[in-house]
Amino acid sequence: MRKPITVAMLISVVMHVALFLIADWLIGNRAAARPARPLPVISIEALQAEFRIPSAVRLDEPKAVKIAGRSERSAGRQKTTLTATRHASARPSKRAITSSKRLPAVGLEHASTRISAVSALMDAAVSKPDVVTSNVSGETIVMSGISRNEPPSFATAAVSRRQERMLRRKLTEFSETVHRVSDATQTLSWRHQNQAYSADFTHEPASDDMDIERMTVIVSTQQHGQRLSTEIRMKRLAFSNYAQFINRWDSDVHIHDDELDGRFHSNTQINLSYSRKVKPRFYGQVTTSARRVNVIESRGYVPRDQIFLGGLQTGVRAIRLPEHFLPFPGKTADDNVHRFDGDARITFHADGGYDWQSIDPASSWHRVADPGERYFLVGGKRVELRVKGTVNGQVLIYSPERIVIEGNLVYAEDPRSVPGAGDFLGLASDKYVDIARPDITGPGDLVINAAIYAKRRFAVRGYRFRDTSLLHIFGSLTAGTLSATEPRYATKIEFDRRLEQMRPPRFPMTNRYAVESWDLSWTIEPAGTGH
Repeated sequence: MRKPITVAMLISVVMHVALFLIADWLIGNRAAARPARPLPVISIEALQAEFRIPSAVRLDEPKAVKIAGRSERSAGRQKTTLTATRHASARPSKRAITSSKRLPAVGLEHASTRISAVSALMDAAVSKPDVVTSNVSGETIVMSGISRNEPPSFATAAVSRRQERMLRRKLTEFSETVHRVSDATQTLSWRHQNQAYSADFTHEPASDDMDIERMTVIVSTQQHGQRLSTEIRMKRLAFSNYAQFINRWDSDVHIHDDELDGRFHSNTQINLSYSRKVKPRFYGQVTTSARRVNVIESRGYVPRDQIFLGGLQTGVRAIRLPEHFLPFPGKTADDNVHRFDGDARITFHADGGYDWQSIDPASSWHRVADPGERYFLVGGKRVELRVKGTVNGQVLIYSPERIVIEGNLVYAEDPRSVPGAGDFLGLASDKYVDIARPDITGPGDLVINAAIYAKRRFAVRGYRFRDTSLLHIFGSLTAGTLSATEPRYATKIEFDRRLEQMRPPRFPMTNRYAVESWDLSWTIEPAGTGH
């Protein structure tokens, strides 16, 4: 039996149909306008962690991605949440998007990452953005033009001071032996405070006899399921890298009113004397293997930082001098090598040539007009070479016995005033380098442009002569030990900054490597993506 249709029933049906149509219309328009799909929420619990927006990202189609952020504190930690939302449907493309905001960096040991920002965003399939807006800062960043093959930009974190000290110590220790192995790449591993580290050393040999050997070191470890790595560039130090290097400090010698510019090292304790009016000045970093600096005499209080302006470090590892410096083992027939079998006097000329004579009143002078841009003057066993003049070119003078400086030795082009000046002089002896007596050099200041290596002793003859002049060395000075220079000379050693990157031809090398460049940051990657 049918139930009669009433007016109330008709009104109810009409209302339901109308509501259905309205709801369908609203849902359809919203879906057509913005079929949004939220990406995973990435939570970072770390003051250390940081995210960067790459300067460029490849574009296939214009899209917009919003990165909304909020920050809150919980249990004493900063929590930052980034939420990315993709606009407009598109073919998924794995692309890493990271925020340009850098969070404060602290020691890595305090950092913990809940989920890899890079991995999560790559899996989120955000496709081809060209505009990213940060709701935290209100900043809009336009990105374009990255290659599809370019690797993603990973998060970074600062190396803590504790880790920096440990890594510098370890790499210095390893480098003293690792360079002796012929393999181009070596890997060393160790543990520090129950954490495993490894270092891959890649050697870069010197390109010629004026270049310096280098190494690239990749140090890596793992923390909280992430691989952390940092790249360090190191260079092997030549003795010419030190403005002054002393193997054994003479107990009768003290530094009084000397000035030293550049790196300074002594394998033993150094002696100082000073007053409020007169004091030595070290403008570069000073290192010594001794535990302290010995003050022989002091008149009045002088703060340490007014003497060691570049800093002082005691108790460092000693650096050994090579047993013999033999740049030319055996006989050679090289055109750029001039050998002297007897004592000789050499005078350089600004035109690039030099004169020489045997040390014999009856001997005559010989002229070498064009020795080449780079050449070597080599004394035989027990041969003494006496030198002075103006050097034009790249020259090494070597004697296994003694080199005597009889007058000013200067460059034809002064690198302090001529950019790109290419004159270099090295003086190297397995025993002695001396400054001649005052009656030979003459009174007044003496200027030496050279890197000097005297394995046994660097001496000023007649140092008791009261002339109160200046011995000015522009270059570097390495010596087994030193004689006194005063009162004849006060000493000023000015480091030739070119010696940071190169050395005089075949100048002797140390077994020590030093950090040349390091950004002091870890690159954080998902575990398993590294070497």
